[in-house]
Amino acid sequence: MVIAALIAAQVAAAQPSTPPAALPAQLGELPPQELPAGQCALFLWDRASGKRTAMMTANPAILRLVIDGRSTDLPREAAEGTAVMGFAPITRYRSANRSYDVRLTILPASTGGAVVRDGSLAITESDGTSMVLPVAGLAGCPQ
Repeated sequence: MVIAALIAAQVAAAQPSTPPAALPAQLGELPPQELPAGQCALFLWDRASGKRTAMMTANPAILRLVIDGRSTDLPREAAEGTAVMGFAPITRYRSANRSYDVRLTILPASTGGAVVRDGSLAITESDGTSMVLPVAGLAGCPQ
């Protein structure tokens, strides 16, 4: 009886006093994309699920995601580092209430294109709540 009371007291003490903030936007899987000849794109996928998460294009400089069920193109706000195929290793995109920080290690491939072996997509809400998604990817240009 004493043990059960102690456990109940510990569980009650561990409960947050206020509900946690909502998780950042729900990311959906990006459907297959068609690119005009000569336009390069870098596709990212979630390392855990293997789903296509995002597409970046260099011209125009956008990040395309499926957010809360809708395809959304976000303009690039800033870029840092030496670009590979027009894609910087650190890039920030912004919507009205979220920022999206993409950090990638981009390696040129010997057969053309580029490979992202590791990277992250961080989504930060206006209230500071954030989620970081480990990503990998490929870049290429259809002929």
